[in-house]
Amino acid sequence: MLEIDQAFNTTGTSVYEFFQRPGIGLYIPLYQREYSWDNDNVEQLLDDITRGIERLTEVNSDDEIRFLGTIISVTEKNKSNIEPVDHRGLPTAIEKIIDGQQRLSTICLFATQLYKNIDDLNKKITAKSDYKDEVDEICKSWKEKLLDIFSLDLKRGIPERKPQIIRGHDDKWIKDGNLEEAYKSDLANYLALFINYIYIDGAELPKPNKANVGRNTKDINKWLETKVVKANQNENDDFPSALTLISKIKESDIWQYERPELKELIINSNEDNKHESGIVSSLVRLFTVCHYLLDRCCFTLIQPLNDDWAFDMFQSLNASGTPLTAIETFKPLVVNTTNLNETKTTFKGSSSDLSFEKIDKLFEKINSAAQKSKLTNDFLTSLAIVIEGYKLTSHFSQQRKWLDRIYEDLGEYELKKKYINFVGNYAVFYKDVWLDYEGKDNQVSLLISSNSDAELASVILLYLKKSNHKMAVTILGPFYNAVLEGKEDSIKNFVDACKAIGAFYTIWRAAQSNAGLDTVYRQFFKGEPNVIDPKNWLNNKEFCINDLKSYLKDVLKNNDLYDKDTWIKKSGKFLNYKSKSLIQFLLILTAHDTIADPNKPGLMKASTKGVSNYLNLEKWNSKGVATIEHIAPQTKDGSWDDNLYDENDLYQSIGNLTLLPTEVNSSASNKGWKEKLLYYKHLSEQDPDKLKELKTKADNEGISLNQDTIQLLVSAKYNDHIKSLVTVGEDSEWNSALVSQRTERILSIAWDRLEEWL
Repeated sequence: MLEIDQAFNTTGTSVYEFFQRPGIGLYIPLYQREYSWDNDNVEQLLDDITRGIERLTEVNSDDEIRFLGTIISVTEKNKSNIEPVDHRGLPTAIEKIIDGQQRLSTICLFATQLYKNIDDLNKKITAKSDYKDEVDEICKSWKEKLLDIFSLDLKRGIPERKPQIIRGHDDKWIKDGNLEEAYKSDLANYLALFINYIYIDGAELPKPNKANVGRNTKDINKWLETKVVKANQNENDDFPSALTLISKIKESDIWQYERPELKELIINSNEDNKHESGIVSSLVRLFTVCHYLLDRCCFTLIQPLNDDWAFDMFQSLNASGTPLTAIETFKPLVVNTTNLNETKTTFKGSSSDLSFEKIDKLFEKINSAAQKSKLTNDFLTSLAIVIEGYKLTSHFSQQRKWLDRIYEDLGEYELKKKYINFVGNYAVFYKDVWLDYEGKDNQVSLLISSNSDAELASVILLYLKKSNHKMAVTILGPFYNAVLEGKEDSIKNFVDACKAIGAFYTIWRAAQSNAGLDTVYRQFFKGEPNVIDPKNWLNNKEFCINDLKSYLKDVLKNNDLYDKDTWIKKSGKFLNYKSKSLIQFLLILTAHDTIADPNKPGLMKASTKGVSNYLNLEKWNSKGVATIEHIAPQTKDGSWDDNLYDENDLYQSIGNLTLLPTEVNSSASNKGWKEKLLYYKHLSEQDPDKLKELKTKADNEGISLNQDTIQLLVSAKYNDHIKSLVTVGEDSEWNSALVSQRTERILSIAWDRLEEWL
């Protein structure tokens, strides 16, 4: 008689425990679809890992795990079913993957890119380093674990490691021989070549240039290089600092045991990968990703005794289609509560029903389950900060519990209605303003012609969006709620909030990294220190714009950023070309209503209002000022002041940058000062006779100007910002002293305007 409890072997397993089982190869049967995970699926996985790591730094909870779904596999009892086959290369055991191949394949690719990035940084630690032996030991340990993810140890052949996962009909495990002939699927081919790169001298790193495998591998590597390795060096605060990680997570999870010397190195790190401390800090972030992916991400592994049961289970688990979100599972509670409390209506047609319609519109253009899940996570994470300064995880169960708890804790039905109404309005702001608004036709619709600074607020919104400053939503959403509700002075307050957040973000990011910026917003909503009641909006009180400004100014003061001279000094050293959206905004801000300083060639000065309006949507969206151009070029060629290229990298500072039309090509980029000056004069000149004089001058001096570039410059609409540059003159030199002066002047003008907004 069949024993049902023995029909399925079901276990929970971490990613590492699943992959490291000795001698087991994973086989994707021919009837399975090709590897097809898209950008949305990969982005969701990366987002889950980021949020999980952030969660670890807040609570250091031993029960913080990430469930990656169910894997259904069946042990292949008859190896003659494996086709094609090289019997010398068959693993000890083979598991056919019935469900889960997309996740497993992506994790294998992920492991290769983690291995590569760790190995690259490890090589930067020189033999002279006092920390080399320790760093080598840690890197070796993690690389060995990663090897177990994307390869299996056959213990024979050249190399002895083989791809962990292959596809039936396309691939075969081989003892040795031609990899291209043996591994023809995109996935197995990449894994085989990557293993070869590790073990065979002279083998090159494979280029992931095929379909989904190539795209996803590139995306994962880009995320690791930009968001993890270079965290705190870029504009976006998308990953915790090494110091935060090593302070909040057990050292045994990062590098096996406590290492006080390395920890001290990180405490004193400047996060610059040119220095040893910066390299180790980057490695710590990579180690943490390894720890979370391998040890805290997990599957439910189901192993039916035969194929028939496996397919029955696969069908039953996937019959429901797109998974429900926490918002959808929360809705029945609201429906029941509404039906119990309304006397003249049911949920249908009620204010709560209308609010859920607003929420539904947020998701109406979503095309996949992964996109739906990501947008749900982003929306609820933002909402939770507004409601109570809470950093909500992307766990479905945690989101559902949080939504239910907040709703039930409100008690009174009227407060519950008000809460749902707020969530609906927050969704309107999130969709109509934050996600969809592009500013190409006009300012934000509800602000049109209602406030003298409405267009400025719309420009600031586009700037914050371009900077990916998502935390701005948490402040601006509640102010926009008041606009939707038609509250008195709500439009003015919303505009002022845009200006205040724009100023605060710019002052902070020009002088230092994003580290700690998210905490500033969460503390505001937590009421720490006693700023506001986090549920003010539930008690018929709107957020006070003066309270917001006061709080932001206090934060800047506490970070030594609210003194003009100090800020200019810090920003002059920290701000550089890499912060492109910030640079573009500052250059436009300081081109607005300024003129060339007659007493300081090369510099601008503030003028009377209306002289040159740059803070408008037409200019912000114009290709005419869309490109940030180096005046002294990035490549040192000997024709410019050597001091621009010393350890201070003045050539990267804002004083050496200007705005030019997008289409202007390298013909105007890599020239000497005289040639560049002639190009700039074409941009700042409209008199046809003087344009002819410029051409004659160039011809007489043997300077060849690209006529296509000249035409672009002459036809460009916006040129006021270039007029100060041409006052330098051809007989003067564009040098480090002038760049330093220009940096200081730009920042001085910017400070005066930003401080006004606060």
